[in-house]
Amino acid sequence: MTYDLIVLGGGPAGIVAATAATGLGKNVALVDNHPDLGGAGANTGTVPSKTLRETALALSGMRSRNLYGVDLSLRREATVADFLRHERSVKAGMNYSLAQRMEDNKTQVFEGTGAFLDPHRIQVGAAGTVLEGEQILIATGSSPVRPPDMPFGSP
Repeated sequence: MTYDLIVLGGGPAGIVAATAATGLGKNVALVDNHPDLGGAGANTGTVPSKTLRETALALSGMRSRNLYGVDLSLRREATVADFLRHERSVKAGMNYSLAQRMEDNKTQVFEGTGAFLDPHRIQVGAAGTVLEGEQILIATGSSPVRPPDMPFGSP
């Protein structure tokens, strides 16, 4: 399969790049090794942690706002399961929204790890589909680094 652009990574940068390219009339493929788009921020980091924080603030009465997916009228005490159910609901909504954006923009999404075969070909998965692209954008995010000479435990 041949594309104008292949984007490696379905996080914020990859989503924006794919959306911008399709807006310019380009034929785009996006490859991500996670079943849900959005990267770490949407799936394991910012969105889940802030959802749990905001849920706790709302349930403690510190903030009065509606929480979609949490029904406070049925009982006075919330359980950890209630918190996690709401967090999963928010994440699922975000993942659905991102997948829908890719579908609306006619970006073809491939799940799996992309590996370069040459400067214009990507193999998805160990024995998977081979994609050919005029341009390839690497938007795979980053990982935190802890240099050995930095005292991370120091106050």
